[in-house]
Amino acid sequence: MGMQSIEFYMSQIQDILTYNGNELDIQINYGMLLLSILCWCFTVLRVFNTIPDFCFFTISCLYITFTIQIGVCLLAHQVGISLVWCFMVGFAYRMWIHSPSDPVLSNRLLVLATFGSALWANFYYFRTLPIITTIAHLIATWVGYEVNKIWIKTHQQREERQKAAQ
Repeated sequence: MGMQSIEFYMSQIQDILTYNGNELDIQINYGMLLLSILCWCFTVLRVFNTIPDFCFFTISCLYITFTIQIGVCLLAHQVGISLVWCFMVGFAYRMWIHSPSDPVLSNRLLVLATFGSALWANFYYFRTLPIITTIAHLIATWVGYEVNKIWIKTHQQREERQKAAQ
């Protein structure tokens, strides 16, 4: 097996990110990505002291999850970005249920709409695609949830060290 050209891999990545041109999958998954980013902002932002810290953290998470998503798709000969939004929904879900309630009704409605949409999208793909897709979605959501546990613990320990140092 010889080395593939950069053009080959760029073509594969284009297919991954565009669902091989399947417009319904594009609409569902990029819509879910947008909702999950908005939900992420409303649930995660309040933990950060500064906007730059929040932006760095968010961009880092997106970079890592997109890299993993593309790697998985290249290895498994699949397409899509659903692991990214599933991860973000899992992370934001744990943040939402383990933090003080947001008093702003519109924030709560956005979070509930995102979670409801994620359930709908996963049910749709459970009914229309092989079960491995649903398993991958559940694993990505669980990983986001578990990464949040680790991140919160690390964040709290850092804050405690900073307070002790003052």
